Amino acid sequence: MHESMKRLIEIAGTSKKSDIAIDLNVGASTVTNWAKRGVSKEGALAAAKKYKADANYILNGEVARKSKPSIDELKAQISQIQKSGGESITPSGTQKVSMNNLGDVPIISWVAAGSWTSIEPVTLEDRLGGAPRPSNLSKNGFALIVRGRSMQPKYDPGDIIYVEPEVGLFSLKDGNLVVVQCNDDTEATFKQLVIGDTLDDMYLKPLNPDWPDQEMRPMGECTLVGKVIGKFVAC
Repeated sequence: MHESMKRLIEIAGTSKKSDIAIDLNVGASTVTNWAKRGVSKEGALAAAKKYKADANYILNGEVARKSKPSIDELKAQISQIQKSGGESITPSGTQKVSMNNLGDVPIISWVAAGSWTSIEPVTLEDRLGGAPRPSNLSKNGFALIVRGRSMQPKYDPGDIIYVEPEVGLFSLKDGNLVVVQCNDDTEATFKQLVIGDTLDDMYLKPLNPDWPDQEMRPMGECTLVGKVIGKFVAC
């Protein structure tokens, strides 16, 4: 499958070509052609409008640089997510904190997370905003805004997750949620870790049972960025 089609599926939140065709008002054969040869410019623009996404990201994986949101804008986004999401499932280990300490933990981009190390502090260029600091997050911990629907129903697009980078691979347990960078990708990815009998048996999987790619292998080509210890939930 063409990489641009994979990104379109990620943004659309479905791998059903018929659903994408209906959403974008094109024929099913057009979507099939995109899967083989790549999404057309017209298709990317239509998808960007429909799904409120970036056409450049669909076409070539690049995201246009945007101005950093203010703290008030982040508060408004979080409030809107909570109002529109209905009942949400709170993952084990989630820290509930008040809104009045926003800014303690840097919210960074997935590109910045992909190159993160515990000795490299976040820069103003990397920082998208801030989130309250939970008590169990180290000074080098950071936050990410969830994209896509691969980790639903526990994590929706727009949720803010906390990532602990000061954790070793051998301290992880089966079922832990992790952020990793794989196969020379410029961006990190968020998945659940499945541990087998040996290191070669490990793989990553989405929480969403309907997500098309249920196994990411081989783990030997992935670098651990950090362990997800919970998500931001306003009191």
